[in-house]
Amino acid sequence: GDITPEPGGDGTPEPGGDGTPEPGGDGTPEPGGDITPEPGGGYTPEPEEPYIATDLYSGIYTPADIENDTLVFYAYPAGGDNLSLKVYIKGRYDNVNNGELLYPDEQSYFRPVLSINNEYIITMYLYRGSELCGGAVRFYITYRNQPADEDNPVVGEHPPVITTNRDGDDSVITSSRFLLRVAARTWEGNVIYANHIVVTLDGVVQTNPTGSTVFEYHLVLTPPNVGDDIDHVVTILAWDDEGNSTFRKLILPYHRVGEGDENGSIHISIDATTLGLGIIIDDDYTVHEGENAAEVLLRLFEDYGIEAQFSGTPKLNFYLRRIVWGDIAYSVDIPPELWELILRDGITLTDQHDRDSIGEFDFTRCSGWMYCINGMYPGIGLSEYYPINGDELCLRFTLALGKDIGGYDATGSGGSEGSLSSYCGLWIDGGFIQLEHDYEIIQRVEPTDDEDGFIEYRCSKCHDIYREVLPAGSSGQSAFFLSHTLVPQICIGTAGSPENSGLKRKAINNDIKD
Repeated sequence: GDITPEPGGDGTPEPGGDGTPEPGGDGTPEPGGDITPEPGGGYTPEPEEPYIATDLYSGIYTPADIENDTLVFYAYPAGGDNLSLKVYIKGRYDNVNNGELLYPDEQSYFRPVLSINNEYIITMYLYRGSELCGGAVRFYITYRNQPADEDNPVVGEHPPVITTNRDGDDSVITSSRFLLRVAARTWEGNVIYANHIVVTLDGVVQTNPTGSTVFEYHLVLTPPNVGDDIDHVVTILAWDDEGNSTFRKLILPYHRVGEGDENGSIHISIDATTLGLGIIIDDDYTVHEGENAAEVLLRLFEDYGIEAQFSGTPKLNFYLRRIVWGDIAYSVDIPPELWELILRDGITLTDQHDRDSIGEFDFTRCSGWMYCINGMYPGIGLSEYYPINGDELCLRFTLALGKDIGGYDATGSGGSEGSLSSYCGLWIDGGFIQLEHDYEIIQRVEPTDDEDGFIEYRCSKCHDIYREVLPAGSSGQSAFFLSHTLVPQICIGTAGSPENSGLKRKAINNDIKD
């Protein structure tokens, strides 16, 4: 319905009441910024100074808040004589100065019509005569569809897709700490980030997730008041900027286990494939309730006679710097294809390494130990992760901030190390896994009657180069585009042919046609 003034007669908020802005006091702009009233009330500075009385606030509006797409609010000048007010509206990202001038009715109400799934800026200027009083007062308005909920789990033509690490898993959780991984994507497959995701546990919003594209929510499962079993309820809401949203509800059955009691087992492996050493340790290990991953690993190291050098403590900010074990690195043989990529990447090399230990800064400035759980690299340290029964914990050595083992996103380096965004391959689990390249055409020479031509491709991620020969006397059409069966003529690196590694059809030369 309409937004009407607070009870009290003329609609002017009382000084110090709901209409008074948050600290800021007199309502004047802070140096270098506009006044942006907080949601929850009108904007009313001290009454002895001219001010704008209004019930408008910055925030998100839905069709349930306003009728017929019409935003109704009052605004008028107060606190003096010879005052006037100008109110403008524009799209938040419109390249105009103030936008459209709005006119009030006789009761000082404004009624701009909004378009669904858009953002607006409403700007107010207060004048005494022809002189501007203070700075611009701006309100930021988002108008979007009512978000999805339990009764309407999808909203919009293209609702997002939400996946979690509990999909298809209804097993009972016996650890009081559970890491819920949530990935949300638009219908086109684009990442929906954490500021467009809300996760609740038993009605309480969960804040500060970790992760960059898959977000990790650290849930603490409280035991029941009576007995040992309880069902916890998780809800997930994700939305895009086009008014599409999706709601999901998960039930997490929880069984209490006493602190320190055995609570299942996990599989632990230590992987130094990047050094040509393969899997060093491969073992199943019992975990205890309340025990974090750092504590489990330290128990394993002690049982195997391995010395662990680390910073922090097992309970807080644990970082594994080095493991020392007689002759552990005696037969190091870094795969030549990996070493070529490290050199191509421009990562700084070091002379540090010895036969009895493996740790940070060995061979490169970007080397060290990383861990993954069930194939994913958490955005938290070992002391913050609490293993649950059935977990696969792998401690892996990287020479390139995780680019060589699939953990680069978890390092939070933001692409600041080296020139390559990916190595398009993984040196893990004692072998090599080829990943998809993203080839672009960077050069083309047409064949003549007497000389071959060529098309040269470059991977945008690992900078691998592939050259396809165009035979003399031919039409110059790419064999890939005709038959998708290419044999590499020149292959720099470990890529193989574009067909076998996922050549994407990106033509930089306008002469190239499908």
